[in-house]
Order: sequence, then structure tokens, then C-alpha cells
Amino acid sequence: MNSLTDCTSAEDFDRHNAQALASFDDLNSRTLAASATKLACAAGCSICCSLRVDTFAHEIFHLARHLRTTRTAEELAELQTRLAAHAEKIRALTPLQHATRNIPCPLLRADGYCSVYAARPQSCRRHHSRELAACQYTYDHPEDIETPAAHDRALYRTLTLRMQENIDATFDAGFDVTIYELSTALEEALRDPECWARWLRREPAFLQASVTPGA
Repeated sequence: MNSLTDCTSAEDFDRHNAQALASFDDLNSRTLAASATKLACAAGCSICCSLRVDTFAHEIFHLARHLRTTRTAEELAELQTRLAAHAEKIRALTPLQHATRNIPCPLLRADGYCSVYAARPQSCRRHHSRELAACQYTYDHPEDIETPAAHDRALYRTLTLRMQENIDATFDAGFDVTIYELSTALEEALRDPECWARWLRREPAFLQASVTPGA
């Protein structure tokens, strides 16, 4: 996989991001197979799609280009209207307030499936559970942030380390690694082409998106 510094066009960045996501999914599959871990996750289960999603600018731009190439003009306009209404709600909340309320992702379909599954960010790909009851408890008690998630610890640690490697590579290339909330950043990326120009200049990409403070 070429490094970010080798990318010279939007197409190059897309290929780089697609390769990074494919590698992440492969790591996920290999780790699960090696441990014979059984997950409770199943197609159409969308309990976790009401959680706050942390992501990075390069993932948002990849997602935005995916939407522009897979949606009609009418579908994209309808989505942008929905994203704008959703973003207005999120920007009025602190990250903690958002994290303790069940606010469905605007990219979630009515049938419980993700409408951008192929281009979803790494934080969505990392999320998993060994217990459906634990997920339901989290949904029913969103204010309880102390109860541990039912992750497989080894899998979560492995995927988190890979995520950090990708973040470090982006940082080393000089690009913005601010932690942005998914929907507010995506709304801004689709609305304002200057976001992409700022990112290429190694500046903060989004000026209005909700930001999650670093640890």
C-alpha cells in the first residue's frame, strides 16, 4: 500500500483509504478465525448505530466521495437535508451529552442496515459485541457509561492498535488527525469543498463539526 505522501489526487487518496479499510477488515477476520470467537453481531442489528461515532477527516472524505459516486442527485440532496437537521441537533450538544443519548445515525436505513456499509469508518468496523443483552442494556441505559461493553478484549485491542498505526501514519504525513463526530463532519464535507482544500494544506479540515477531545 502506498503511503499518504505518495498520493497526489483524490483518486489516489481513495485507493489508499480503500486499501487501508480492506486490510483492517482482513485483520478483523483473521483474528476472529484464529480465536474462534463467536460474536452476537448480525445483519440488520442496529443497536450500536445510536452511539456517537468518532472518525477522522480522511475517512470522512472517503465516505463523501463514496456517496457522490453511488447516489443520484436527488438522493444526495435528500441525504444532505437529513444530515443538516441531524448536525444542527448534534452541534448543540457536548460530546458527553451526545454519547449518553440514543440518537440514530442519519446513514441508517429504515430496515436497520447501514446505507454506507462498504465505506464505513474504522471505528464502526472495530465495534462488536459478544452479548446482545449487553448491547440492549447500553441502549436502554445510555447514561450509564461505566458498564463495560461486551467486546472481545483481544480482538478490540488488535483492531485498536491497527487504528492507531493508521492515525500515526496520517499524523506523520502532516495531515489533520482531529477526532471528528461522523455526521457533523460528513455534512460539512458534502456542503463545503473548502474542507478538502484545507485538509490538503495540512490544516484542520472541518470548522463546524463536533470534535471529541483527545484522551
